[in-house]
Amino acid sequence: MIERAHETELRTREQLARRVCDSLETAGFTVHQEGHSQEDPRGVLLSVDPSKGLEGGVFVLWSVAHDFASAAIESAQKEGNKAHTLQHYGFVSSRMHATLISVLKSAGFRVVDVDNDDMDPFLIRVVS
Repeated sequence: MIERAHETELRTREQLARRVCDSLETAGFTVHQEGHSQEDPRGVLLSVDPSKGLEGGVFVLWSVAHDFASAAIESAQKEGNKAHTLQHYGFVSSRMHATLISVLKSAGFRVVDVDNDDMDPFLIRVVS
């Protein structure tokens, strides 16, 4: 069982998440908070993980439409890594990932590129 962070830490994370959300929306991004969004959110996904320690924190991720992600997977299965749709998906995801990091840093946030997560290779942790 994953241990939950102390309430004081959770409040700090929520405040940071609000500042991140406000900053990204001011820059023109549509921000969806995990658990508060439509069925197929597109754009910036913002989540606050309540886990204790390094597992928890405030995270940002660019999300494309579900149909686009599915088409990329399907094209990779049929055509391999050179499939156009997969290449386009990778291009969009990597450019938006870099853009989010740049925008957050420009706004004064400290961020960490969580590039060792196989499930979410474009995950960004906002530290402060």
